[in-house]
Amino acid sequence: MSFQITVFGIISNSYVFFASQQMTSMNSSFGTITKYQTICNSMMCLCFLSFVPFQLGAFKSYIPITHWVGTTAMISDEISYMCHLLIALNRFFSLYLASFYELVFSVRNTKRMILVIWIVSIIVCTILYEFVGCLYPYNERTLSLQFLDTPMCDHLTWFSDFMLNISFAVVTVTINFLTAFKAMRSSRMLVNAAGLQISKQQKQREMNFIRQTFFQGLTVSTGQISYYVLAPHVSNEVALFFLTSLWGFVHAFEGTNYAHFHYNVSLKVEPSL
Repeated sequence: MSFQITVFGIISNSYVFFASQQMTSMNSSFGTITKYQTICNSMMCLCFLSFVPFQLGAFKSYIPITHWVGTTAMISDEISYMCHLLIALNRFFSLYLASFYELVFSVRNTKRMILVIWIVSIIVCTILYEFVGCLYPYNERTLSLQFLDTPMCDHLTWFSDFMLNISFAVVTVTINFLTAFKAMRSSRMLVNAAGLQISKQQKQREMNFIRQTFFQGLTVSTGQISYYVLAPHVSNEVALFFLTSLWGFVHAFEGTNYAHFHYNVSLKVEPSL
């Protein structure tokens, strides 16, 4: 299961990355963020793919050093969350603060923000999960990553991972809903001014955008809730593996959101698209 999901994730995210390289419309702020996000999604998939030999009973002598893989996975996860938030802010500025859009979200500034996100994520995660000692190695019982079972780690990860990322997800979804509302209102005003009616295709695109926003937030939140809230109360090994791995597997399916680009183009969410 891990092999199929992670390989699919690497292929789908790589496809999005290389396809974006060929699209002139993606040589923009939005496209830049998206391409870097696919990189960290692929990193996450590689981390979980590296556990397949352990799950098959091979190379167990390397398990003690897998905490570095765990730290890499946490870095990838934090970068992905912040890229989602950055994309949401990108859309928000393009519709609500259009006069400041080019000033804030020029391609150069976007690359600077992404660089800051990567640096901060690497430094913070390395300090928390390596130097502080709250290691995140592969666990043979769950067949996935698991933090050291200590009161300090429980307290630290609850706030540094669960509460932080749930907050990122809530803020991102809220901003996306505000943007979707503005986009729909603007399109309706233009149509009404021209004396036309909203087409079924336009209504469908708008609903797809709202559904995508909702399910994106739901999926990310579910991954966190399954790990921190549900997994501690489960003893079945198969269910435990699924609940402790779901937060990583969701990154594999983000590559399937390629239609997401088309919705941004059709809704004209970003001026440069």
